[in-house]
Amino acid sequence: MVFNLRTFSFAESVEDDPPPPPKSFSLKELRRATDNFSGENFLGEGGLGKVYRGRLADGSLVAVKRACTVRQWSKEQFEAEVQVGSTVSTHPNVLCLRGFCRTKKELLLVYPLMINNSLSYNLTGRPDRLSRPLDWTTRKRIALGAARGLAHLHNQGNIKIMHRAINASNILLNVHFEAVIGDCAIAVIMDENNAEEGTIEWYPWPADSGSDSQSYHRYEDVYVNNTTFCGTPGFLAPEYVDSGKCTLKNDVFAYERMLLELMSGTKISELISLSYEHLSLEDWIGDLMNKNELGRVIDPNLQGNYREEEAERLALLALLCSHKNPSIRPEMTKVVRMLESQVLQRDPSTRSSWSQSDGDSTPYYSFPPSPSPSPLGIAP
Repeated sequence: MVFNLRTFSFAESVEDDPPPPPKSFSLKELRRATDNFSGENFLGEGGLGKVYRGRLADGSLVAVKRACTVRQWSKEQFEAEVQVGSTVSTHPNVLCLRGFCRTKKELLLVYPLMINNSLSYNLTGRPDRLSRPLDWTTRKRIALGAARGLAHLHNQGNIKIMHRAINASNILLNVHFEAVIGDCAIAVIMDENNAEEGTIEWYPWPADSGSDSQSYHRYEDVYVNNTTFCGTPGFLAPEYVDSGKCTLKNDVFAYERMLLELMSGTKISELISLSYEHLSLEDWIGDLMNKNELGRVIDPNLQGNYREEEAERLALLALLCSHKNPSIRPEMTKVVRMLESQVLQRDPSTRSSWSQSDGDSTPYYSFPPSPSPSPLGIAP
């Protein structure tokens, strides 16, 4: 579906569950909560600064992000997170901003502590991940939870928020290992002042096999024009990289890359390296599926403890989310429905229902090939 500014409302949100306003904490309160930002409470470091574990006066555990310096970029990130945190309505799969602290020398953000750290940590950093990997059922729940959270950001009432930094490091895990989307430092609230409808043109990336690589691809959508690229290398959609015009479909593309990390237990940069002989990572995954060899990219730590048909459906969904034609990539609300009906419920529907080909009759991979900050958590 293509958004149209005539129907793309920027009116006030009408959510039934508006977020509580973020609290303005004093620096003294946050120093006390983190034991004066002691090394023992240090959790990690990201683009904005360092993250510390804390306990507020009411006993609740929090993660406190502390900017290294009060520079313009830090201020912009800080203001973006406060603005998004003040706008997004409450949702179990989106991290809720508890509060903030702003002084002449300090910028701090306060979030609930995600006790099980990030998806990235659990896949590639947790010391016992080899002997106690995330099981397949948990990974499916994480895929669905992340999709629900992103769908909420994209369409909560009349507000649409582009996250622009979806990756395994920013998918946090709560005490039940459920996905919670965090880190909105570069998120954009789309409104009439920054969004416009028009044609997005870009060179195919990589060049389509058998096509004129000098021919532009084009599609219509509502976008935000960015003079500075934001996001994680390997997670940026080709049309955004080439045109500088960012749409919600850039988040859908990034979700696909996160899904591949979730299934493989491997960083996307390493997966791209493994597929270097092919035109794209998606071509490689599709080729493996055609050969019935998808198991080669499933996390070996699972030791085969997963349902092959579910893995195939997740892989097909991932490839659909990274389709070279952004208009064919599903909206995240549809991704949620597909996951609920065809993966978690083990619906017997055919795989072809996820394959939106342009006349391609390949029986399995049936659509054409497609062209980090620290988590707010504590290591278990």
